[in-house]
Parts: sequence; C-alpha cells; structure tokens
Amino acid sequence: MTVKKQIVFALLFLTTSIIFSQEQPRKCWIYFRDKDESTLRTLVTSGSVHEISQATGITERALKRRAKVLPSSQRVTTEDLPVSQLYIERLQLNGISVVNTSRWFNAVTAMITSDQGVRVAALPFVDHIERVRTFVGKKLQPQTIPLKKSSASTTQNLHDYGPSLAQANEINIVPVHNLRITGRGVLVGMLDSGFRWKVPESEMNMDIIKEYDFIQHDSITANQPGNTPTDESDQDEHGTLTLSLVGGYKEGELVSPAFGSSFILAKTEYVPSETNIEEDNWVAGIEWEEQNGVDVVSSSLGYSQFDSLDAYGNVQRQYTPADMNGRTATTSKAAVLAARRGVVVCSAMGNEGESSWHIMTTPADADSILSIGAVDISGTYAGFSSVGPTADGRTKPDVVADGVGDYCALRALSSYSSGFQGTSLSTPLVAGAAALILSAHPELTPIQVRDALRNTASRAMSPNDSTGWGVIDTYKALLYNGLALSTDPEITLSGSGGSSVVACAASNAPIKKDSVKLFYSTDGGATFSSAPMILTDITDSSTNSGSYTGTIPKQLAGMKIKFYIFAVDTTDRPYTAPYNAPQNLFYFDYGLSNVNITTLPSTFELYQNFPNPFNTSTSIQYYLERSNFTTLKVYDVLGREVVTLANGYQTAGLKPPIRFDGSGLASGVYLYRLKSGEFTAVKKLVLLK
Repeated sequence: MTVKKQIVFALLFLTTSIIFSQEQPRKCWIYFRDKDESTLRTLVTSGSVHEISQATGITERALKRRAKVLPSSQRVTTEDLPVSQLYIERLQLNGISVVNTSRWFNAVTAMITSDQGVRVAALPFVDHIERVRTFVGKKLQPQTIPLKKSSASTTQNLHDYGPSLAQANEINIVPVHNLRITGRGVLVGMLDSGFRWKVPESEMNMDIIKEYDFIQHDSITANQPGNTPTDESDQDEHGTLTLSLVGGYKEGELVSPAFGSSFILAKTEYVPSETNIEEDNWVAGIEWEEQNGVDVVSSSLGYSQFDSLDAYGNVQRQYTPADMNGRTATTSKAAVLAARRGVVVCSAMGNEGESSWHIMTTPADADSILSIGAVDISGTYAGFSSVGPTADGRTKPDVVADGVGDYCALRALSSYSSGFQGTSLSTPLVAGAAALILSAHPELTPIQVRDALRNTASRAMSPNDSTGWGVIDTYKALLYNGLALSTDPEITLSGSGGSSVVACAASNAPIKKDSVKLFYSTDGGATFSSAPMILTDITDSSTNSGSYTGTIPKQLAGMKIKFYIFAVDTTDRPYTAPYNAPQNLFYFDYGLSNVNITTLPSTFELYQNFPNPFNTSTSIQYYLERSNFTTLKVYDVLGREVVTLANGYQTAGLKPPIRFDGSGLASGVYLYRLKSGEFTAVKKLVLLK
C-alpha cells in the first residue's frame, strides 16, 4: 500500500470512527458519487413530456408546472434522476436496508452500525456518510381560549362561515370566495403527522388525490392498529387539524380558504412521547409531492430543539442558530429545490419565541419560500411565534396570519375546537390563500406569489423580524397581478329555457364592461358562439367589479356544453377563465342546474360520483389523456370487489357517465377504482338508503 493510500485509509477510518462512536445502529445519510446521466441526455434532447414522465416518474403535471420557472433544457436535471438501483443492491449485499431515498441529494438513509459504516464508507461509489438529524419541537397544546366572535359582513356572502368567520375575515378571504374563487385547479401538498380525513365532516368530501405514510411506508396516513413503530393515540391529530384549516368545508361551521383545491398527503412526522421528525422523512415527502405535481406545500413542521442524543443514547451534532442560513439544514435545502421547481412552499416559523432558541426553525430559514409567523385575531404578534432574522441577515417571517385559537376540525365527526395556538395554525391559512391566488393566476411563479402576499400585507412598507411584511390580505394579493375571474362559475336554469352562467370579475383597473363575454361550444370545442355578459351585481362601481351573467340558448337536454369567459380591463390585457382558454375549458351537461363545473383536464382524471351520498344509483365519469386498456371497479371497505363497470380498451377523451346501481347493496361506504395503463385513482362513494 502506498503512503498516499495509507493516509487516505487512515483519514477514512478516523472519520467513520467519529461518526460511529458506539456499537449501536443509527440512521445515516449515505451519499453516492454519481448517477447514470446517459438517459437524461437522451430525454432532454429528444424526449416528449410524456416520455420524460415515463422515464423519470415525474408526472406531466409537475413538468408543466416546472415550465413556469425553468427553460426546457433545465426542466429535468441530474438531481431528478433516480438513485442508482445497482448501488442500493450493493448496500443490500452488505446487510444494509434502505429506509428512504433522495433523488435531489443522490442519497439514501439506513440504520447502520459502526462496523457497517466502515464497510459502506469504503465502497467506491459512496461519497460520504452523515448522521440524520432528529428534531424535537413543541407540540400544539390545548389552551383556554374563548371562541372568537365576528359579526357577519354587511355584504351577502356565498358561504356561511360559522365560527370560522373571524379567521377568514382577518386575512380577507371572504371577498375572494364571493368572486367564486375556491382554489379549483390547484394541487396542495401537506406534510404533517397523519391525517384522519375520512371522518371529520369538513374533510370527508375533500378531493384527496393521493396519500403516503413515510414512516410505515404504506398508502394510509390515518392511525392504523398494529403499526410498527406503533402510532400514538394522537398521531394523526395535528395533520387533521392543519388540513382542515387549508381546505375544510362545512357550511355554518368551518369554511377554509382553499376548499375547492385537490390534495396530496404525506405523513412524515412520528409522534411518540413528544413531537419529533427525522429530516429524511420530510425530504422524502416534499420530493414525492413535487414529483406528483403539487402547486403549494403546507408544512407545519418547524423544529429547533435538536436532540443531542438519538434513541440509542449516541451523541449527535446539533444545529445552531448560526446554521439557520437556508443553506445548512437538509430540510431547508430541499425546500429551496422545491421552490426552484415552481412549488410555493409555506413553512411554519416555529413556536420558539418564548424559548432560549427564539429564532425561526428549519426549514423556515430557507430562501424563496414563504415562512409564516403567528398573530392573534387583532393582528398583534403572538409571543410564542419564532422570529428572524436568518443567520445571513434576511427578514423572517415573510407574512403572518391568525395562529391563536383558530377554529379547526378535530378527528371525530362534528368535532371542532378553537383551543389551540401555534404557527402550525397560521401556516395552512396562508397556504390556502396562496392556492386561491394560483387558482385565478396559475401562471404565477413562487416568487410572484410570495411578492403578491408580502407587498399587499399590513406592514408591507415597514417589515420587521416579528411579523415580517404583516398580516396578509388575500383579496388585494389576488388582484396584485391583474384581473381575476371566477374559477367556479354558477350554472342555473333561466326562464327562457336556456342556461344562465354567472361569473365574477374584479380588478384594480376599471373593467371594460362590453368586453366581458361568454364563449360556448356545442360541438366539443371545435367552434364557439359568443354571448354578452351583463353586470348584474356591482361590488365596486369604480372598477365595474361584480357578478356578470350570460345566457346559453336552449339546447338538447344532456348535451355537453364547453365554455369559457373573456374579459379586458383598461390595461388592455385579455383574461380568460379558465386560464389559457380555449385550450382549457369549463363544461356541463345542458339542462341540469347546480352541477359541479370542472375544467377539462389535461391529464387523466377520475371525478367524484354524482350524487354523493346517493340512494340506489349514482354516476361516475372520468377523463383519459391517452387511449389504453381501462378498468373501473367498485369495492367494499374490506377490499372485496363488488362490480366491474368498465373493462376493455378505451380511446382518449372524456367518457360518458357510467351508472352504478347499488339497489342490491347495504348502506355504507364503497370505493371505486379507475386503472388505465400506468394511471390509477381511487375515490369513495356513500350509499344511503
């Protein structure tokens, strides 16, 4: 052995000896040296969006979102390539079982002993090994907080907010909902401790696209008996209440900002005796959500009291206030990578304001994201809310919202509480506001959304390190980048036998009333007819903002009508709803009132059955982006197949509604599953007799 090799080996042995000071397994990051880039070069030069998606596992929705912020040559990089399966297999041959993988960091995590660490560090494809940090933070504690009262607005609202009106009013959500903007078309990702979303009445009808448990490694994020490690009794409490504050909906009880959005849920936080998270779960969760196409991430997992000992009593390196610079903590670096790919990341500042730590927690120190602090209902700084600045001098938080006694849903049916406080509560409110902005302006980048919220907030002219740019004003932020049109227009039967379309328009610049038009098609979008839309309900006479109504003449009952709305204000910039019409369109079946209006998807889509709940029969509809062999089956809650509704090759496009007859079945909850090629989606339906 040469002298140089002897020195390298000695240094390697010394390093691994420091990392593994005791003969106990502990979780570590194992970083690899390289990836196979040949596939990437081929894809970037000649691959279609579909081919790139198939090769990398990044959904087409995610690739389209990335297109807002990245040139085509950088839309997929080496960071997005999967970790080498060959390297993972080599680790397995050395007795190493991988826990999580990270494409972005080209690493895996695993529980390894000191002996295994020495062997792994010596492998030629391993770059280095680091300990996975375990963060311990403060749980949301029940407080004796009186129910907040808020008088109803003098304007007739579309929704009855019940006790949640106060928190909605503080961030000016109500006028946005009155514009019929509810977050439709936006996909929100949640990172939290678990979600019992199928039980609370304000969450059971939410559009949950997908969920994954990064602790148990299965697709159920609610508590499960028999889990290893065991779910504590309150494991899914925190995530359930934060989810309700983003998109919960129960008239007269809880109406949250983005109740029209769709959601992806990631369970990343393990709750034993106190709240803790291992950073690799959070990183795996946000990577998974980004690759599945989320537009917004809400993370109420901010931590600072980093364990000095792991579960085996081993000393580990702690983060310090000097590390809160957005470039040190792995979670912070992952948050930035998500933002650079077009995701609006909303992170809680933490509840350390009254502790010795005091400053913000990771990943709230990250740049290019929204870090959320807390105030009370009067807009006064909440003493527990962590403060800035970051170690490199940036002002934090970015914005604040109510985090004291928010009205939220608990895990039981008809169970609500206003007895909690924390930045965990203010964060989902801001995430919901971001979803509303993107619903009306999906073209905006994360920085543009952040600027809209910061520059219209209560302290926009004088930000500080306690409340940042201040309490957000969602309505002002919505109009910051131009005119906003309804993303949920209403269809009603008119007296003439036609169908009336009611949509709202609002702008800071006067709207040209004669420009507001309804374009509709009866031939699948090949040709369009236009109809004027009349201002029927004025909310701001100086800008001609308000409700506009147009009429589609009488058609054959059941005919599918596609349409979009067009408007121009005095800036002479044209706007459409849905955005990018006529490529994207609304549609409805003619002659039916009170139907759900949905933009025609650009990818596969399984719709909620209608009606739901139902008595005897209901209809199920779906959209296929590509022709493929397709099955649609109904199962009971035990996973037993009840009936096959579709089974065969089908062409692309919107499929006619399929009738499901439940007359021979018992009342209860059933699941229906669509599978077409690689696409799979599951939704639930409720039979009530």
